[in-house]
Amino acid sequence: MKRQSGFSLLELSVSLVVLGLVSLLLLRFLGQAGQEQRSVAQRELLQRADESVLTFAMINSRLPCPAAPGSNGAEDCGLGQVGLLPYRSLGLPDLGARRIRYGVLRRASAEGKSDADLAVNRDRFEPLVVLVDNSYLAQAMPQGHINGLDMCQALRSAMRLTPDAGYLHTTLPGQPGTLGRNVAYAMALPGDGAFGGQQAGSSPAFDSPQRPGTPDFHDQVVAVGNEQLWARMRCGDNLSASGHAHYNAALAASMLRTALHDYKQQLAVSKKLGEANVANAAAAIVSGSAATADSAGGTADTASESLASTGAMSWRVSLAAIATAGALAVTITAAALQAQAVTARDQANKAYDDVDPLITEADRLQPLVREQADAADGIGLY
Repeated sequence: MKRQSGFSLLELSVSLVVLGLVSLLLLRFLGQAGQEQRSVAQRELLQRADESVLTFAMINSRLPCPAAPGSNGAEDCGLGQVGLLPYRSLGLPDLGARRIRYGVLRRASAEGKSDADLAVNRDRFEPLVVLVDNSYLAQAMPQGHINGLDMCQALRSAMRLTPDAGYLHTTLPGQPGTLGRNVAYAMALPGDGAFGGQQAGSSPAFDSPQRPGTPDFHDQVVAVGNEQLWARMRCGDNLSASGHAHYNAALAASMLRTALHDYKQQLAVSKKLGEANVANAAAAIVSGSAATADSAGGTADTASESLASTGAMSWRVSLAAIATAGALAVTITAAALQAQAVTARDQANKAYDDVDPLITEADRLQPLVREQADAADGIGLY
């Protein structure tokens, strides 16, 4: 009989064990690969959602409100701070976007410039505006335009407020139950079909995007802080240029116009002073001429008395001559002062006439600069 060859029972057992180990490793690898693939898809979906929210904010000058569970993905501003992502209002076609948990900071205030409700359009930005012509009186006041400048003002107010767990916030990475900071908006996707951590509740809390994953936590979280959104919307440059710079120029133009009007009034006073100085110099000339004539007469009388007294009164002749010379000097000085006064008066008259074109230009420029400032506030960020 021929002897049959094949696997022995031991060899078969070893083969089955090796095959089982390979299958187990393969299943684990495939599971991890599938989990990683899902994580990548979730991150990409959250990135597209984040870009859609930013685009919505730039177009509408506010952040979208959440959508109610079971809705068609349209925003519902009566819902509050937290709900689902309003994917339909954002124009996001991904069906997976309906599972995204979404929250927006809604920290309202009765005072417009301090309001930090990022989901509401409101005229918050108040530039410094001149209120009364021909004065330096100015006041911060709204201009009636609602645009990105007002959203930037809301972000500025939000950045100045102290953290409050009653408003949208993220927790600390290593301490999921501890308040970290308030954020402008946040989004999250569940990792294994159901949310874990802060996203599982209804509070305005999201886990930190830096929270490490655990066997019980696989959520993907995106949180955009107020400072980050401020930078992404270029609020700093635009708010400074469109708001303060333009209105500062308008304020300077108004102050220049007022200063020129004041300068003209001062020149009018200078004209009057110049005319008064000319008149005073003319009076001094007349007075000096009269004194000269009087002194000359006195000199003649003194000379006659000296002759009549046979030289006994001759010393008075010298005194009379000195008085005559002094009076003549006063007349000459008054004439010189009159010439100077006339020159000063003419210069004052010329300056008074020359300032009129400057005032005309300032009167024309001031409202134009103000119009440009108002236009810049109306344009907004872009």
